[in-house]
Amino acid sequence: MEDLEKKDRLVDRLVKENRIEAAVKLLFELTVAAAAEKNFSRAESLRNRLLEVDPLALTEITRSADIIEAEKSKLLDQNHLRVWKKLYDTLTTEETHALFFAMKHAEYSPGTTVYEQGAKNANLYFVDQGRLKMVCRTQDKNQEILIKTLGPGEFSGDDVFFSTTAFNSVSLIAESPAKLKILNNSVLKDWSTGFPGLNPKLTDHCLRAGLIHDLIRDMNINRRKQKRIEIPGIGVFQFQKSTGEVLGNPFKGTLSDISPGGLSFYMRVSKKETVRLLLGRKLSMKFKLPTKAGDVHVERTGDIIGLREDDFQDYSIHTRFDKELEPGLIESIPTVEKEK
Repeated sequence: MEDLEKKDRLVDRLVKENRIEAAVKLLFELTVAAAAEKNFSRAESLRNRLLEVDPLALTEITRSADIIEAEKSKLLDQNHLRVWKKLYDTLTTEETHALFFAMKHAEYSPGTTVYEQGAKNANLYFVDQGRLKMVCRTQDKNQEILIKTLGPGEFSGDDVFFSTTAFNSVSLIAESPAKLKILNNSVLKDWSTGFPGLNPKLTDHCLRAGLIHDLIRDMNINRRKQKRIEIPGIGVFQFQKSTGEVLGNPFKGTLSDISPGGLSFYMRVSKKETVRLLLGRKLSMKFKLPTKAGDVHVERTGDIIGLREDDFQDYSIHTRFDKELEPGLIESIPTVEKEK
């Protein structure tokens, strides 16, 4: 540190003595040394000083910029670049470095909440590895709905990052070990002068992928367009891996209602503190439908997309089928449509 301060004072003295050529040479050497040491903030500061001392020292100015960018490239996470190739393909080298080095790396274990609905936030989250679920709590706070399951190359947090609101409209929970890059929106102010094209490119990428508010709106529409029919009986359920391999033992649940696209049933949960871990889980389901022509045995797989705490049966579990029921099957059930 003392040696650096001496060299900085030497630059000041050379400039004061109007020995500009010597000052340029020393500033260039210091810039290259700082870049090699991966001290990019100092390297950029020294290069800016070089621009101030002699704006016409084009060779040193250009070469120092190239050297800084080359040293930055050595530190780029290649797996991250592969996962987010579509985004980075739209950026210049300088924009790539500005985005990457503005991010923080974070890792989460299964069941960990990355951020909570209603909490103050200002981050955009980029999934590099793992599986996470985006869930939304209803206004009465009795039900949580699965909005989306995220994997590598998908993002979350756009509801606060690109808007004036400071509070999350959903929660994000890790389902498996997950690695994320986190970008705080405080960088947008810096980008407006240094990299004016970066924010529009990032915004465009997120818009193309679909924003959280759009997902919630579309899901509400989809939930309303299929009528739900109350059904009696007991179903047999079993958790599955995404590969189809079963997990644990089968368990029974009391059927509640059904639509062409999904089933809800009641289930007792012994450990309520872990109930949120059920959201997004894959289920195999076996149950009977009492149609006018007799009982029809149904087998389906699907995802748990909603949980509602119930006064008498602990939890109402809402699922979405991987494959909808056959046309006309719901209409053949001699029951009334359940109130929405």
